[in-house]
Amino acid sequence: MQTINTEEIMKQIRAEIKEKGLDSSMLSFEEIPFAQEVSHADKNFQPASLQQSAEYLSIRNQIEPYKPIEGNFLVVFIKKVIRKLVKFYIMPIMTEQNALNLHTANAVQQMNNYIQDRQESDKIDISALVSRIDELEAKQSASRQEMNALRSQIKALQAENQALKGLKS
Repeated sequence: MQTINTEEIMKQIRAEIKEKGLDSSMLSFEEIPFAQEVSHADKNFQPASLQQSAEYLSIRNQIEPYKPIEGNFLVVFIKKVIRKLVKFYIMPIMTEQNALNLHTANAVQQMNNYIQDRQESDKIDISALVSRIDELEAKQSASRQEMNALRSQIKALQAENQALKGLKS
Protein backbone atom coordinates (compact mmCIF):
# COMPACT_ATOMS: atom_id res chain seq x y z
CA MET A 1 0.00 0.00 0.00
CA GLN A 2 1.25 3.45 -0.89
CA THR A 3 1.45 6.10 1.83
CA ILE A 4 0.23 9.60 1.15
CA ASN A 5 2.62 12.39 2.06
CA THR A 6 0.37 15.40 2.62
CA GLU A 7 3.32 17.70 3.31
CA GLU A 8 4.75 16.94 -0.14
CA ILE A 9 1.32 17.53 -1.74
CA MET A 10 0.95 20.86 0.05
CA LYS A 11 4.46 21.89 -1.08
CA GLN A 12 3.49 21.14 -4.68
CA ILE A 13 0.21 23.06 -4.36
CA ARG A 14 1.99 26.05 -2.79
CA ALA A 15 4.61 25.99 -5.55
CA GLU A 16 1.88 25.90 -8.21
CA ILE A 17 0.07 28.81 -6.56
CA LYS A 18 3.30 30.81 -6.36
CA GLU A 19 4.17 29.95 -9.97
CA LYS A 20 0.79 31.27 -11.17
CA GLY A 21 1.18 34.48 -9.19
CA LEU A 22 -1.85 33.88 -6.97
CA ASP A 23 -2.05 35.06 -3.40
CA SER A 24 -4.44 34.83 -0.47
CA SER A 25 -5.90 38.31 -1.07
CA MET A 26 -7.61 36.99 -4.22
CA LEU A 27 -11.02 36.04 -2.94
CA SER A 28 -13.04 35.56 -6.13
CA PHE A 29 -12.60 34.10 -9.59
CA GLU A 30 -13.05 37.55 -11.14
CA GLU A 31 -9.86 38.73 -9.47
CA ILE A 32 -7.66 35.90 -10.76
CA PRO A 33 -5.51 37.14 -13.67
CA PHE A 34 -5.85 35.39 -17.00
CA ALA A 35 -4.52 35.88 -20.50
CA GLN A 36 -7.04 37.59 -22.75
CA GLU A 37 -7.08 36.47 -26.39
CA VAL A 38 -8.69 39.65 -27.68
CA SER A 39 -7.64 43.00 -26.33
CA HIS A 40 -10.29 45.15 -28.02
CA ALA A 41 -13.13 45.15 -30.51
CA ASP A 42 -13.10 47.07 -33.78
CA LYS A 43 -14.90 50.40 -33.51
CA ASN A 44 -15.76 50.54 -37.20
CA PHE A 45 -17.35 47.83 -39.31
CA GLN A 46 -14.70 45.58 -40.81
CA PRO A 47 -16.08 42.81 -43.06
CA ALA A 48 -12.89 40.77 -42.69
CA SER A 49 -13.09 41.04 -38.90
CA LEU A 50 -16.72 39.86 -38.92
CA GLN A 51 -15.76 36.93 -41.17
CA GLN A 52 -12.86 36.02 -38.87
CA SER A 53 -15.04 36.20 -35.75
CA ALA A 54 -17.78 34.14 -37.39
CA GLU A 55 -15.28 31.44 -38.33
CA TYR A 56 -13.76 31.45 -34.82
CA LEU A 57 -17.18 31.13 -33.18
CA SER A 58 -18.21 28.35 -35.56
CA ILE A 59 -15.09 26.36 -34.78
CA ARG A 60 -14.84 27.01 -31.03
CA ASN A 61 -18.43 27.29 -29.81
CA GLN A 62 -18.25 24.13 -27.68
CA ILE A 63 -16.34 24.34 -24.40
CA GLU A 64 -15.07 21.12 -22.91
CA PRO A 65 -15.72 21.01 -19.16
CA TYR A 66 -12.51 19.16 -18.36
CA LYS A 67 -8.96 19.74 -19.47
CA PRO A 68 -6.37 16.97 -19.27
CA ILE A 69 -4.88 16.65 -15.80
CA GLU A 70 -1.13 16.56 -15.54
CA GLY A 71 1.19 16.04 -12.65
CA ASN A 72 2.17 13.25 -10.33
CA PHE A 73 -0.21 10.48 -9.35
CA LEU A 74 -1.39 12.12 -6.15
CA VAL A 75 -2.10 15.52 -7.73
CA VAL A 76 -3.99 13.84 -10.56
CA PHE A 77 -5.97 11.78 -8.07
CA ILE A 78 -6.91 14.80 -5.93
CA LYS A 79 -7.93 16.81 -9.00
CA LYS A 80 -10.10 13.93 -10.22
CA VAL A 81 -11.80 13.72 -6.85
CA ILE A 82 -12.47 17.47 -6.93
CA ARG A 83 -13.88 17.12 -10.44
CA LYS A 84 -16.31 14.47 -9.32
CA LEU A 85 -17.37 16.58 -6.35
CA VAL A 86 -18.16 19.68 -8.45
CA LYS A 87 -19.54 17.91 -11.53
CA PHE A 88 -23.17 18.39 -10.44
CA TYR A 89 -22.54 22.16 -10.37
CA ILE A 90 -20.28 22.56 -13.41
CA MET A 91 -22.11 20.40 -15.99
CA PRO A 92 -25.39 22.40 -16.10
CA ILE A 93 -23.39 25.63 -16.44
CA MET A 94 -21.31 24.14 -19.26
CA THR A 95 -24.45 22.91 -21.03
CA GLU A 96 -26.06 26.35 -20.87
CA GLN A 97 -22.83 28.08 -21.94
CA ASN A 98 -22.40 25.73 -24.91
CA ALA A 99 -26.02 26.35 -26.00
CA LEU A 100 -25.47 30.11 -25.75
CA ASN A 101 -22.20 29.85 -27.69
CA LEU A 102 -23.88 27.77 -30.40
CA HIS A 103 -26.69 30.29 -30.86
CA THR A 104 -24.25 33.22 -30.78
CA ALA A 105 -22.09 31.55 -33.42
CA ASN A 106 -25.17 30.92 -35.55
CA ALA A 107 -26.37 34.54 -35.17
CA VAL A 108 -22.98 35.96 -36.13
CA GLN A 109 -22.75 33.59 -39.11
CA GLN A 110 -26.25 34.62 -40.23
CA MET A 111 -25.32 38.33 -39.95
CA ASN A 112 -22.17 37.66 -41.96
CA ASN A 113 -24.17 35.79 -44.63
CA TYR A 114 -26.73 38.62 -44.78
CA ILE A 115 -24.04 41.26 -45.20
CA GLN A 116 -22.32 39.25 -47.93
CA ASP A 117 -25.64 38.73 -49.74
CA ARG A 118 -26.40 42.46 -49.48
CA GLN A 119 -22.97 43.34 -50.84
CA GLU A 120 -23.48 41.03 -53.81
CA SER A 121 -26.98 42.36 -54.52
CA ASP A 122 -25.70 45.93 -54.12
CA LYS A 123 -23.02 45.19 -56.74
CA ILE A 124 -25.75 44.00 -59.09
CA ASP A 125 -27.89 47.04 -58.27
CA ILE A 126 -24.93 49.36 -58.88
CA SER A 127 -24.24 47.91 -62.32
CA ALA A 128 -27.95 48.24 -63.16
CA LEU A 129 -27.89 51.83 -61.89
CA VAL A 130 -24.81 52.65 -63.93
CA SER A 131 -26.41 51.33 -67.11
CA ARG A 132 -29.62 53.24 -66.29
CA ILE A 133 -27.62 56.44 -65.76
CA ASP A 134 -25.87 55.93 -69.10
CA GLU A 135 -29.26 55.41 -70.76
CA LEU A 136 -30.73 58.56 -69.18
CA GLU A 137 -27.67 60.62 -70.12
CA ALA A 138 -28.03 59.48 -73.74
CA LYS A 139 -31.74 60.41 -73.68
CA GLN A 140 -30.91 63.77 -72.12
CA SER A 141 -28.33 64.47 -74.84
CA ALA A 142 -30.85 63.54 -77.53
CA SER A 143 -33.47 65.77 -75.87
CA ARG A 144 -31.02 68.69 -75.83
CA GLN A 145 -30.33 68.22 -79.53
CA GLU A 146 -34.07 68.15 -80.23
CA MET A 147 -34.57 71.29 -78.12
CA ASN A 148 -31.78 73.07 -80.00
CA ALA A 149 -33.32 72.04 -83.31
CA LEU A 150 -36.74 73.27 -82.14
CA ARG A 151 -35.22 76.58 -80.99
CA SER A 152 -33.63 76.98 -84.41
CA GLN A 153 -36.99 76.26 -86.07
CA ILE A 154 -38.73 78.75 -83.77
CA LYS A 155 -36.16 81.43 -84.62
CA ALA A 156 -36.55 80.69 -88.33
CA LEU A 157 -40.35 80.84 -88.01
CA GLN A 158 -40.14 84.07 -86.02
CA ALA A 159 -37.85 85.58 -88.68
CA GLU A 160 -40.24 84.39 -91.40
CA ASN A 161 -43.18 85.82 -89.45
CA GLN A 162 -41.38 89.16 -89.09
CA ALA A 163 -40.62 89.16 -92.84
CA LEU A 164 -44.26 88.47 -93.63
CA LYS A 165 -45.36 91.26 -91.29
CA GLY A 166 -42.91 93.62 -93.03
CA LEU A 167 -44.37 92.71 -96.45
CA LYS A 168 -47.95 93.35 -95.29
CA SER A 169 -47.19 96.78 -94.03
